[in-house]
Amino acid sequence: MKTINQKTTKVNYASRDRNGKAVFYVLLWKRKGITLKMFDDYWRNVHGPVCARLPGQYQYWQFHVAHNEGGMWPTLDGIDYSCSESDQFDGIAELTFATVADRQTWFNAAAILMDDEYNIFSKAIGYNTSPGNSQTYVDGIPTGDPNGELGILKFHVMVKKTDAVSVEAFRKYMTDNFAPAIVKSDSVLKFRLHLFEEVDNSRPDAPGVIHVEPLEKQYQAAFEIAFSNPLDMANFFTSPEYASTVNSQPKYIKQINTFPERTAYTFVYDGQMTIAGQRGSTVAELITNIGAINQLKENITSLMLGHQQQVKSEYRTALGTSK
Repeated sequence: MKTINQKTTKVNYASRDRNGKAVFYVLLWKRKGITLKMFDDYWRNVHGPVCARLPGQYQYWQFHVAHNEGGMWPTLDGIDYSCSESDQFDGIAELTFATVADRQTWFNAAAILMDDEYNIFSKAIGYNTSPGNSQTYVDGIPTGDPNGELGILKFHVMVKKTDAVSVEAFRKYMTDNFAPAIVKSDSVLKFRLHLFEEVDNSRPDAPGVIHVEPLEKQYQAAFEIAFSNPLDMANFFTSPEYASTVNSQPKYIKQINTFPERTAYTFVYDGQMTIAGQRGSTVAELITNIGAINQLKENITSLMLGHQQQVKSEYRTALGTSK
């Protein structure tokens, strides 16, 4: 398995996420009665390509995660690291948009997804972030549009604030103190932070799928953190950069739940569908591994996508990009 050594990687790819200013971040629970493999396969090969065809998206990733079993994040007195069985989700869909209006355009078109949710999800809790409240601070991973395993350690960490501090004070701590200290460490390969609005509980449930989350169960932030290998991760947690956050964390953070990433897939990138978005991630993997460049030619793409290609082209023109 290949690994990425950040100490020899000088390029920071964080700027590639800057046009995704507004985010819809969805925690997803597998439906009972299907296997995890069936959940993974259907989500990335059936549901994902349908979602990718909806208008307005700048980026759309699926993060398939393992359950939080503890032991990954060093414990501090005053912070809860436990996660009940009912709070163990199996995936995260992250969609970014160039504007809030684009996100609303996607919401207006997303009703078509509701009929498909029941096939694989039992619960889907969506968090919005306002422009500027989702930020990639550092990213040493060359691949921004993964389709499968990256060969690194990556975690999605969910955070609840303490009751004693306001949302504003918590956000200020995360952006002005916590994040800057974390990204000073040479051991951190990637750090991306989200600051959430409250869940919109007026969103109706789909048949058999819960969309409502009580306020006491909601998270106020999440971050994506990656390391090249276990040694770098161990070095990070013993580093002076991380140590500088230890005393302040319990004042602002009530709960930390860490979900290891199993695989990641990209369906929309830079405002256009990827091969996985067009054909499903398994087909995309086959095309890439075999080197079937004919499958990427315009005649085949037009045949497979029909009028969708024209719609995406018009959207890219509106964004001012030719990618």
